[in-house]
Amino acid sequence: MHGYSTDSGERRVVPLLLASVAIALAWVSSRILAVTHLFVPWWLDAPSSLAFYGALNVIFDRYLWRNGLVSKLGLVRIPNLAGQWHGYLLSSFDGHEKRHHLVITIFQSWTQIAVFFTTATSMSRSCAAVIQVDDPEGVTLIYQYQNQPLADAMKTMHMHYGTAMLRVSNGGCLVGDYYAGRDRQTFGRIYCRRQLRSPQSDAESVYAASGAKGTASRLRITDIINWTVKLATNVRLQAQSEGLI
Repeated sequence: MHGYSTDSGERRVVPLLLASVAIALAWVSSRILAVTHLFVPWWLDAPSSLAFYGALNVIFDRYLWRNGLVSKLGLVRIPNLAGQWHGYLLSSFDGHEKRHHLVITIFQSWTQIAVFFTTATSMSRSCAAVIQVDDPEGVTLIYQYQNQPLADAMKTMHMHYGTAMLRVSNGGCLVGDYYAGRDRQTFGRIYCRRQLRSPQSDAESVYAASGAKGTASRLRITDIINWTVKLATNVRLQAQSEGLI
């Protein structure tokens, strides 16, 4: 996954709140050690504010930010878009006459995101993203992607970059536009609705370890490719069954 920006001011407030809680926890732990007369080895320092802050930051980034109570308190305004979205797109390539079945899979934490866009002929992955929450027209996900055609795609298709801007509707849909770069020079409209609230945990573990190195990193990249190709194959089969291709 990669980082994403937002126009919400919560990323300035929440770290201060977590730091305050960390200091309080460090003070409580020091009092407990003093009262119980417990001593830790010289190589293991007493629980520090930094240690508590690091733990709280990880927990909040991965889990707490999507808790409903946190949203009700106004601490977090960034929407949780994680899940699998099914729908279709209309492309200028064929004059917007045909619906092309698609699946968008989003992995998201409070600070990182990855958007995978799969059709019957290609798959793409986000490179950079921003979530706007103060847009008068509603919450908007804007991201740049790199698209890679599948092996059996038509010869005119090749790797290219593009941009998509999707708005979150009240009905739980993502609707918006996309346009490809100079290699494709196409544009179109995207419509999709969330089918699964959260991606599969095994796939999420594959995507989450972007910082791995060496053999582990190569294995995870292979898993990512295999998982995405499998998803693209399923999309193709579904599109064929619906008579879309």
